Amino acid sequence: MFGGADLHSHSTWSDGRDSPAQLARKAVTAGLSVLALSDHDTLQGIPEFEEACARAGVIAVPAVELSARHGEEDAHVLGLFVDPDHEAFREHLSGFRRERVRRGEGMAARLAELGYPVDLEAIRRVVGSGSFGRPHIARALVEARLVADEDEAFARFLERGGPAWLPKPKWTMLDAISAIRAAGGLAVLAHPFWHDDPEGVIREGYEAGLDGLEVSHSDHVEADEIRFRDPARSLGLLATAGSHHHGAPGGQRPLGCRRLQDEEWAVFAKAAAARREAAGRPALDLQPR
Repeated sequence: MFGGADLHSHSTWSDGRDSPAQLARKAVTAGLSVLALSDHDTLQGIPEFEEACARAGVIAVPAVELSARHGEEDAHVLGLFVDPDHEAFREHLSGFRRERVRRGEGMAARLAELGYPVDLEAIRRVVGSGSFGRPHIARALVEARLVADEDEAFARFLERGGPAWLPKPKWTMLDAISAIRAAGGLAVLAHPFWHDDPEGVIREGYEAGLDGLEVSHSDHVEADEIRFRDPARSLGLLATAGSHHHGAPGGQRPLGCRRLQDEEWAVFAKAAAARREAAGRPALDLQPR
């Protein structure tokens, strides 16, 4: 019996707390048949993830989450089913990860100037060659007992315009979507609810070649899903579902809390196979286990 597809999760290769192998095991516990690993600006966790999912009998979806520009906002675009061996795409991601490291080091320096030093070497050990993000700094502030929790770290220091915040490099919407499609993937706008002008972001993405919309997300209530399902349907976009799981200690966004069911997954798998073929990339085994 098909257990559903969760198409948005993060591992320790970016800002998640679970290793790729741990995510595969959690997928089994959650009764999922399909899970996407969509770390920020990196595909480095995919080999471990695919191997662990194969052992667990779970379909592994290689994915990535990119930050694109929409005015002053970030627009997060999921690249689902991308080929991790696409050389040009990997090179682009490597450049963005280097910029993430510079940004993280700069924010740590600002915190030190403000009298809130964090252990940058410890953060570097955690990040390794993965993707450095603000959550790593927030966790370091908590561990140093300089703030009560990560929410306070963001509210006081790390939110846009905060005293330790620095801008990060972003793709244009067109470049992000074009790169995903060239790598054989489907481009999906993540968590549209987060935007001040979601309809404007959807419209810009659609004009740039967007394939889908994350209609069902752990931060969306039923009214949000209804709100975003209509434009997905009218624009001919695929409607996806994702927990956005990070392995938070409090259990927020549990893996599988949002999932596609069998008929929805069949539509998605067919579109993924067609995109891989059109891009000239290797085919995927997406048959339910």
